[in-house]
Amino acid sequence: MIQFNIHRFAKLARWSLTNDKKYHVKSFLQTFVILLLVFLFFTVVQINVNNRHGFYLACTISVIVSFAVTVILGSSFMFYSMEGKHDMQALLMLPASNFEKYLMRYSSWLILLPLHLVALLGADLLQYVIYWLIGREEVMFVTVAMVEMISDTWHKMPAELHAPLVVSMFFAIAWLHSCYALGATFFRSKKYNWVATTIVIILIALVQLAIFPDSKEVINRMPTVMEVLIAVVWIIVNFWLSYRLFCRNQVIGKFVNV
Repeated sequence: MIQFNIHRFAKLARWSLTNDKKYHVKSFLQTFVILLLVFLFFTVVQINVNNRHGFYLACTISVIVSFAVTVILGSSFMFYSMEGKHDMQALLMLPASNFEKYLMRYSSWLILLPLHLVALLGADLLQYVIYWLIGREEVMFVTVAMVEMISDTWHKMPAELHAPLVVSMFFAIAWLHSCYALGATFFRSKKYNWVATTIVIILIALVQLAIFPDSKEVINRMPTVMEVLIAVVWIIVNFWLSYRLFCRNQVIGKFVNV
């Protein structure tokens, strides 16, 4: 069987989106409600900082953390919409290649990004309307405060740190994302595989700091070609192992898929 066929993959995508509709709607509503409650709570508390819109600082940090968690842990969500053995059986029996099935399951987390963005804008608009109706002074959008905070932080940072910071963050996020993709197919627990994966990542980080104590200073300089090459190879290997473990996935098995 051909590993990838665009027409077959389109049918698989339609099947997946239809079956995952309930999960995506639930995720959207959860994000909307949580962000709205966070916005209302922190803007009522009015955190005391030296900023005209200081009480929006916590809201901004909450949004950044929320999207960062979605991007980093997103690959571990590839099976979250599947409930029980029957969904896994249906997936394994679909007339599509393993590569197409893996690609579709991995891509399922990407749908969460626009949904969370819409939830953010909706919660932001609703908190603005609520405070505008009650006559709250200095009401503003959280998204505007977030853009201002990021812009101010960026311009206050020394220019020579801009490039190293962006490159280091990119590879760090990509590596963590690949680790969670591997954990999603290595551990059989579909809902909480990110917990075990996080423990493994912490252990790896501790070992790295013990062996290479100067590695924590990489954020202050541009990574060398060798460091970039190692990071790229490690990320590729993680995704390759994740795919191979997905191919070995079984409906009934042990704690891990090996």
